[in-house]
Amino acid sequence: MLRELLNNSPDIWISDIESDFIPRFTRTIDRFGDLHERANFERCAEELGRTRAFWYWTQRGIAIDTQRWYDCCKSHDWPGVLEGLFHCVHEQEIRDSPLPWSQILWGDKTPAYMMEVPLLAELFAQARFVHLIRDPRDCGLSAEQAWGSAPLRTAQKWADRVRGCRAAGKNLGAERYIEVRYEDLISDVTGKLAELFDFLGVPTPADAGRFLRVPENLGSARGAAHVVAANQQKWKTRMPATLQRQIERVAGDLLDDLGYDREHPSVPTQRLSWLQMNAYFVRDAWRQLVVTRREQGGWIRGLRFLLVR
Repeated sequence: MLRELLNNSPDIWISDIESDFIPRFTRTIDRFGDLHERANFERCAEELGRTRAFWYWTQRGIAIDTQRWYDCCKSHDWPGVLEGLFHCVHEQEIRDSPLPWSQILWGDKTPAYMMEVPLLAELFAQARFVHLIRDPRDCGLSAEQAWGSAPLRTAQKWADRVRGCRAAGKNLGAERYIEVRYEDLISDVTGKLAELFDFLGVPTPADAGRFLRVPENLGSARGAAHVVAANQQKWKTRMPATLQRQIERVAGDLLDDLGYDREHPSVPTQRLSWLQMNAYFVRDAWRQLVVTRREQGGWIRGLRFLLVR
């Protein structure tokens, strides 16, 4: 949702595909050698071409020409190669861009990167980070509806990621990191967007609050063409009291810090055990395979797709 609210500004562009591969490749990029050398660049491009992000781009009709990619790189170090890649994607996602690439603030929306902020902040020294935080109880319901994921495991992952991201953001400071609660955003779209555009250093568009594209293809807001202000606090009526209490046990301190209501404020915070998390992981992996099997048209194709990163 936030991605497409920001994309409605001509000054900002974020691909509708989550990249997922940047931290993994960053940690091993030296194995390709000097990326200015064409053979090394080609090897890197070929391996990147086997990632899930490239599969999704291909499904959307986006084909990355290696020569064009190489030419779009302002530099041929790893950050320059990444920017060249996103430049090529932008050319095909936004065919009639009102601004040249050099004037666009580009970004990436990949929730898994919440645990990778220090690495990304070092990789892109001028990068700014927008952390959108949603009530973990509603996150649990949404993930369960979309993927069949266990809400309690979702809540524990939420707590781990939010703690890590907030700690990294504190180190970066207010010039490079900002938090916004999902609930505050959907309740005051224009006001919160104005704050975010100011943080990002671009003008607030006159029609702030509109989506550039329909952002949701899963969950309760699937297909919505506008912000659904009522898409919050569903846990109060849809979540069993026992599960509410369990989620408050794993995330209660963060709920307090972030100003969320609690039904069980006296419950102390306690992390799920390793055994519990792994049991939920196996359950969730199976359910995700069932969903992906239907999307990919078979068990083997579904499994292969999930194993690609």
